[in-house]
Amino acid sequence: MILLEMKRYIRENQQVSTDDLKNRFDLDDNALQGLLTPLIEQGHVQMVSSDGGSCSTGNCNSGCSSSAKEMVYWTSKRLKSLNIAVQVQG
Repeated sequence: MILLEMKRYIRENQQVSTDDLKNRFDLDDNALQGLLTPLIEQGHVQMVSSDGGSCSTGNCNSGCSSSAKEMVYWTSKRLKSLNIAVQVQG
């Protein structure tokens, strides 16, 4: 049930932070990863980590505690991983 609610929430918002998901659904890191894994594997969402180098204030280095964030993005088309062997000759 919570997986469907989370899927709907991400789809409606298009992008959410992992912190937002943890707070909204009252989850710890491991539980969130466990719920996101099937959505990622099915290609419904994509997870992207930022380096924390910039924030909404434009990287002013004001001493704020902005840290790296992980964002979860809804994908309009299912993304599937392809296992393709690539051989490079030099």
